[in-house]
Amino acid sequence: HFLCKIHDALVDAKGNTAPFRGINIIFAGDFTQLSPVSRKQLYAHLDLRRCATTQGQKSIFGRLLWLSTNTVVLLMKIMHQSGSENEWFVETLAHLCQGKYTDDCDWKDAPIIVCDNESKDELNIRMTTAFAQRTRHTLHWYHCTD
Repeated sequence: HFLCKIHDALVDAKGNTAPFRGINIIFAGDFTQLSPVSRKQLYAHLDLRRCATTQGQKSIFGRLLWLSTNTVVLLMKIMHQSGSENEWFVETLAHLCQGKYTDDCDWKDAPIIVCDNESKDELNIRMTTAFAQRTRHTLHWYHCTD
């Protein structure tokens, strides 16, 4: 809804209802980052069942504002992790971004980030079981109640 807030502020300030009051806006960022925690991505499919709610309408309008951009400049050279000592890291990030697995890295103990508790719990069970089998340890489950 951040795009809607920007648009609304510009409409209030300038009185023009064109997207972003017709002025040029520059968006910058890493578009391959993880999805927002509590909101939909701008490129997500719209849930048309939510059109009747104010929140749903703002989501749709924010998406339409995003789609109204008419010039895109892609920066292709990675500058932050430049240098020969970071080549492996930059290449690995590129592979992960494209969904390609590389065999030159041991991923079995890498952290996995998920967006819901059900997935987290299932992954924890599977990974804990696999770790116990791999290290030949007996697995003991303990549960507590708050």
